[in-house]
Formats: sequence, structure tokens, C-alpha cells
Amino acid sequence: MKLVLSIALLFSILSAGKYDRVKITEDMSYVLVYHKGHAIKIHRIQDIKNHLTGTYAKISYPCPGQCIQPISFNDQIETVGEVEVVKFIKNQVNNNKGVVIDARPKKLYNQETIPSSINIPFSLSQNTKAMDNILAVLGVVKKPNGTFNVKKAINLIVYCNGPWCSKSEQLITGLLKKGYPADKIKYYRGGFQMWKSLGLTTVKTK
Repeated sequence: MKLVLSIALLFSILSAGKYDRVKITEDMSYVLVYHKGHAIKIHRIQDIKNHLTGTYAKISYPCPGQCIQPISFNDQIETVGEVEVVKFIKNQVNNNKGVVIDARPKKLYNQETIPSSINIPFSLSQNTKAMDNILAVLGVVKKPNGTFNVKKAINLIVYCNGPWCSKSEQLITGLLKKGYPADKIKYYRGGFQMWKSLGLTTVKTK
């Protein structure tokens, strides 16, 4: 992975100014990440006349089920924004220390997602066997007595559709019930809608 990113970085240096019109922050124009076998450059759309279209351009979603979510749904879980997600991808995901989780249904994930994210649908939080397998992938080991060793649990950022979506909360709650360390989980409340509204790079997985 590091080799692919290094090669991509060499090519990127030649066109660094290409992404300077609309930066992510004043000192960050883009971030390179590895997704499904490809090096992807996360940046913002450079066309300042671009408008959001499609499903995520909608601003009204009906309650119950799709009500506006609070900034914090759990005092133990830190809520983060887009800049923090990008830096997490750069510093944690790229160094195999963290994972970004897309908690939306698989169909939506396959259509479009945040680069480097993996799909763990929120519905699996109710499936004991599936959750045990997921925990193993995330570094949690189930002990013979049925409890879990969480010493090697990796850092997570979990997101779903947007500020009106509760799927992240459901998945995070499921992880916490299994004993996943709260200080290893962050909640990206803005989700896919806010990511797209800021013109940040997305990818199709199929």
C-alpha cells in the first residue's frame, strides 16, 4: 500500500497546483489514500460553480426514522467533522492504524462512498455471529469465556447518510455493547451528505 501511495505522490507533485483553487484547508489541497486496489486523491471539486444534485441534495427527510441527529448521542463518543475525517484517513488509515466505516446499506455503499471506507451495514449490529466476525477483523479477540480482549482494537470513524441518519448511532451502539472501547470510536455526524456538499472526492466500489 505504501509503495502505491509513494508512486502516486511522485506523480502528484508534478500537478500539485491543480488542486489549489479550492483547498480542503489553507495548508492542505488533497490527501492520497488507497481504496480497493487503487490510489485515490481526496480533494474538493475545483469548479466553484458546481452544485449538489441527486439524492443528497435533498434537505428534508421525514420523522420518525430520519430525524435530525444531535451532535453528540453518547458522552463517551467524540463527534468529528470533515477535516478530522480527512486527517484521520491521512494519518491513521494510511498507516494501518484506523478504519473508516460506512454504516449504510451495501447497495448505497456500492453506488458511492468515501475513499478508503469499508462497509459494515448498521443492520449487522443485531446479528451476534456477524458482529463477532467484525470485531475479529477490527482487532478484538473473543476469549474462551465469551468476553473480549480489546487491547488491539483499532481506531474507527463511523458515518452514514447525513445529519438526519441514525444508522451510525445504531452500529456504534452495537460495538459498545460488545465492549469495543469508546475512546477508539469517533462519530462523523455530517456523513455522506455533508461530505458531498463540500465537494470532496467520492468513489464507486462497483
